Amino acid sequence: MRVMLMVFPTRTHVYSMAPVGWALAAAGHEVRFVGQRNPREVASFTETGLDAMWFGDELDIARHRQQQVDGNNAMHGEFRLSESRPERYTDEYVRNVYEHWVDVFRWTTPDLLLDELVRFARQWQPDLVVWDPLIYAAPIVAHAMGVPHLRMMYAADQTARIGAQYRDLRASRPEDSSPDPFETWMSAEVGRFGADYDEALRYGVRTIDCHPSYLRYDGVDVDYLPARFVPQNKPMAIPSWVLDRPERPRVMLTLGISNRQTLGVEETSVGDLLDGLADLDIEVIATLNAEQLASVRAIPDNVRAVDFVPMNELLASCSAIVHQGGGATIGNAVVNGVPQLVIPGTTWSERGSAVAQVKRGNGLLVDLEDVTSSSVRDGVCRLLEEPSFRDCALEVRDEMLATPTLDDLVPELERIARCP
Repeated sequence: MRVMLMVFPTRTHVYSMAPVGWALAAAGHEVRFVGQRNPREVASFTETGLDAMWFGDELDIARHRQQQVDGNNAMHGEFRLSESRPERYTDEYVRNVYEHWVDVFRWTTPDLLLDELVRFARQWQPDLVVWDPLIYAAPIVAHAMGVPHLRMMYAADQTARIGAQYRDLRASRPEDSSPDPFETWMSAEVGRFGADYDEALRYGVRTIDCHPSYLRYDGVDVDYLPARFVPQNKPMAIPSWVLDRPERPRVMLTLGISNRQTLGVEETSVGDLLDGLADLDIEVIATLNAEQLASVRAIPDNVRAVDFVPMNELLASCSAIVHQGGGATIGNAVVNGVPQLVIPGTTWSERGSAVAQVKRGNGLLVDLEDVTSSSVRDGVCRLLEEPSFRDCALEVRDEMLATPTLDDLVPELERIARCP
């Protein structure tokens, strides 16, 4: 069969979806990335070894991220999608966040892109579409073609969370006859191609989720296909020191790549993070580039700063990791059984995921407003000194390794493709 992979064109998203493409290709299927081109990320697609084609205008990722940040910070940050404190989930919050994200999805789905994608799909005749939660062009194209489609998560399912909150809000307000903006928009888009709205347009026929089960939200209308997380990092020669057994506990520090690639700024102080780790008897591997280190007075003696290092290979020798809460970072830490200190960003699901890990027992959380050298030091010391964190991280690792692989899921994906 022929499978279209449609993903938001940044490295983290591409690497998160590539493993399902490999599994399908290894089973003999024809697999192709299809979507908008991001000129800065062409290499990320080619590095996967899968075919790629681009349509429509180039996607301005920096503009998208800035729009996302501006929207998340509207009204002094009251309406961030990343909000995870139940007391903040007011009716006004739910309505504003839901409507804002429909606008974001609309912005990333221009008519020119849709027209070119449908024209190509009619010529190529895919049997299945697998799509990223940010790319609603995918279900529109699949629905227009009458082809089954599945989402694939790159982090916790924030769109389903806010969708469920909006559903419950409308159910509690039967007098509210205002149209659902998502349904209105999607009805118009699929209507352009002679199709009618269907609820599967929201979250796909099923949703492939390669993250720990404790990151999933209760009460969402999603049929998940759990799968084992597959680490995928930028291909590079592995430095020999990465594989050496450290003489002291090794701690990885990373803030991901999204902010530094597009906005050029971080949400937390790099200096505070390094100061918090400076006096500990540990070896710190900090994946920070020159721009991130520009405001740091001096790099502590126990810190090795490197622009990039393969995360999965490094974590195999780590006793803890400090990070911003991205889905891929969590996945890499989980499969290596490494306790996590999360200083959550505000882009997607970072804080909610951190809270879930605190409850599970394999991690700690320090909110952005509480970051000091002392809070970082205290958190890392607890992860290293209290055995419960390591024990729980190993339990979570074993649970993940017992989850079906993407290879195991291929027969189910083939069945779905045969049943449009």
